Amino acid sequence: MAVETFPKKEKQTGQAVPDYLIYEVVKGKPIYYKGYKDVLNKTKTFEEITMESTLQAWLKTYLANMLINALFNKNFVVVAGELGLNLQNKTKRGADLSIFKKENFVLSAGFSNLPPEIILEIDVQADTENTTEMDYVLEKIKDYLDFGVKKVFWIFTKTRKVMVATEQEPWLTHSWNLNLDIIEDVKINLLEMVEKQEKK
Repeated sequence: MAVETFPKKEKQTGQAVPDYLIYEVVKGKPIYYKGYKDVLNKTKTFEEITMESTLQAWLKTYLANMLINALFNKNFVVVAGELGLNLQNKTKRGADLSIFKKENFVLSAGFSNLPPEIILEIDVQADTENTTEMDYVLEKIKDYLDFGVKKVFWIFTKTRKVMVATEQEPWLTHSWNLNLDIIEDVKINLLEMVEKQEKK
């Protein structure tokens, strides 16, 4: 997700962090991609730290296709990829999968200023050296809900867990074998999806 230019962050070595390593912006402060230090140290390329595993890429593609088909001819638009969202308080977030009401989705050359109804995230792409990965997840979910998102699903591929969060109910983490109510009558079961693919 490309974001606006910020003053370069100086490391203790005096090395500046270039803008292309900024993943998100929270309250005007940049959050860098996970692995950005490897790029600075020239042990990895930018492409390497932003690439996805086969499981991550497959989940994103499969879920997007399934949701597009399930919501076809309904009042929703499904968006896949790192969609930029302009939140309040100088915050810019990137969402993996989003489901918008048609009236809230505008095609443009910029980020969305309106919230989707549903967001699905897969793992964490941000560097969390100044916090914990779970604190990052919880803060990002809160930002989404404050923005007007109705429900957030956060999928973790390493532990095969999924967190479900809404404004009105407790945020709960489940195993992948749970049937998830995405929107209206659309349900998914992550474990069944993956096992079906693995058996092919």
